[in-house]
Amino acid sequence: MKIKSKFTAALVATLLGASFLTANVKAADVNESSQDQATQTQVVDTSKAVNYFKTNPKIIKLKKATTLYKDTALTNPDHKAKAGYHYLISSLITNDDGSKVLKTSSGLYISADTALSSKVKGYQNPSKYHQVHYTQIKPYGKVGYNLYRGYEGIKTWKVMHKMGTWAGTNYYNQATYNAVKNFQRRHGLKATGNVNLKTWQKMGFSKKEWYGIDSYVAPLAAKAWQGRSAHIEAMIKQAYKYMGKPWLAGCSSSPAYGVDCSGLVMQALYAGGISPEPVSSIGHAHPGNEWNSRNLWADKKLKRVAYSQRKRGDLVFYYQPGTHTIWHVAIYLGNNRVIESWPPYVSVQPIVNSQRNVIAGIKRPFI
Repeated sequence: MKIKSKFTAALVATLLGASFLTANVKAADVNESSQDQATQTQVVDTSKAVNYFKTNPKIIKLKKATTLYKDTALTNPDHKAKAGYHYLISSLITNDDGSKVLKTSSGLYISADTALSSKVKGYQNPSKYHQVHYTQIKPYGKVGYNLYRGYEGIKTWKVMHKMGTWAGTNYYNQATYNAVKNFQRRHGLKATGNVNLKTWQKMGFSKKEWYGIDSYVAPLAAKAWQGRSAHIEAMIKQAYKYMGKPWLAGCSSSPAYGVDCSGLVMQALYAGGISPEPVSSIGHAHPGNEWNSRNLWADKKLKRVAYSQRKRGDLVFYYQPGTHTIWHVAIYLGNNRVIESWPPYVSVQPIVNSQRNVIAGIKRPFI
């Protein structure tokens, strides 16, 4: 009887253990299945939650702190930017996996998820006027041009001082031509009377200057997402960098040198984001561009406004007394003051004085 009882007890225990094990296995299967379903549901929901920009937004503002990356896969972080930061976007890129990223103008990448950033409209003039550039303006014209009779500009100014022909006006005249020709003969150069890079360097000037003087364009000092006032202040701030520099005909290069009236205006406009092509700082030194104030006055892409409506940042044009010929342009500062390049140097003056007192009109570059 004892043996039978032990056998029966063992059998019951075995059956109960098997039943318990089976129940645990089924429960584990159910839990695992539930977890898989939850995971699958989570993945689907996450992919549906991403809303990408459909086209290049051009300018964005971060809604939240966001990481910028060095690669389109967004695996190599560069830095984390705070909410409120703005970026210029050069392109919208679609990756092989369907995800989209924005390439910034600085070459970094950011997710194109609209939950991270929003599109921002940049400041811009109406289409009939000169458009405001959002990136650094490039030189317009040939960088590294040669000098011939009739040229002006900083390179001519330097050559004339070197040749001893400077007499107050940086105009490549016959005396300069003859002096350069004699210099070339003395130094075994082809005697053309004109200055190329080889002659320039033989005079003791550098190759860097030869190209650097021509290629200087004032740094863009206003952001695309900033308004009209910021662009005007960028223009005026650049003009002030030339304060006290001498008036020099046909000159429009860096603040290290002198500048004339329209040369000052061009570099100031560059800083604000406007390139008044075909008028340019390079072409300003070439024959036929001695009076770019006249070309700016004739430019229909600069808006004409009434004198009574003048505002800070407008351009003030002047007639030569006794004629209807434009001979000067200045930048209006407000309170009837202008900043201008007028012999002998760049300064702030009343809008009208004894030297230039016949105002032709007002033009507004930033509208």
